Amino acid sequence: MTEILQAPGVPKHEMHEFHAKTAPYALIIGVYNEGEKFTRQLAALQPYRNLVDIIIADGASNDGATAADAVQRQARTLLIHKEDKRGLSMQYRGALYYALEQGYAGVIMMDGNGKDGVEALPQFIDALNDGADFVQGSRFMRGGEHRNTPLDRVIGIRYVFNPIMFLASGFHYSDAMNGFKACSCAFLSHPGLQLFRDVFVGYNLQYYLNYRAPKLGIRPREIPVSRCYHDENTPHSKIIGIRARLGILKELAGVVMGCCNPR
Repeated sequence: MTEILQAPGVPKHEMHEFHAKTAPYALIIGVYNEGEKFTRQLAALQPYRNLVDIIIADGASNDGATAADAVQRQARTLLIHKEDKRGLSMQYRGALYYALEQGYAGVIMMDGNGKDGVEALPQFIDALNDGADFVQGSRFMRGGEHRNTPLDRVIGIRYVFNPIMFLASGFHYSDAMNGFKACSCAFLSHPGLQLFRDVFVGYNLQYYLNYRAPKLGIRPREIPVSRCYHDENTPHSKIIGIRARLGILKELAGVVMGCCNPR
């Protein structure tokens, strides 16, 4: 059944709900035109469907991998953000609102490009069950793994992004830029967070979660994960070129300077 999901502070999404809620947690996958990488990732996630309901947060892909008839047996819900294409935060706003409305106890967020090791899902669930409100996956901590990571990405994360986030938030993340993370819905509903605002575009919603959690008295928990980039003949990221990298730094600066904080 196709419906329209929209609420104050939530961009319009086309909603395809294929199955009833069966798990206490939702896995939200943000994806845009990842093709076979996403198809393989979705297949790898099927053994974990007893732990999570899969919600696809799609940015109006046109490669067919996220078409309703292609994912209806493997996911619970497909949400397609069609208003504009201003980044992952717009997709996540719809998916997080949906998860809260559906009464999930928490959500896990991951990219739909096949880089994240899905075997870490039970660890995220264990941390949420243990009372953690914000769980960050880290490829750089003991037990974590990364392969084929571009050198400029390693330097940028470890020596630029992480120190800035530490100075601003007060928590020393080892992999603050990693999109593989989990939140309790108690945290997502915190009045000091207020996710459903138009200030969240691009990638800044993810940075905001890392920055804001310690500010609200929530101690983040890091767990080891793997993040493996594809071979050298495959584009590593949609963040390509100096302009795109400067855009990321601008978004980070806006978050840590408090520009996204509730007024």
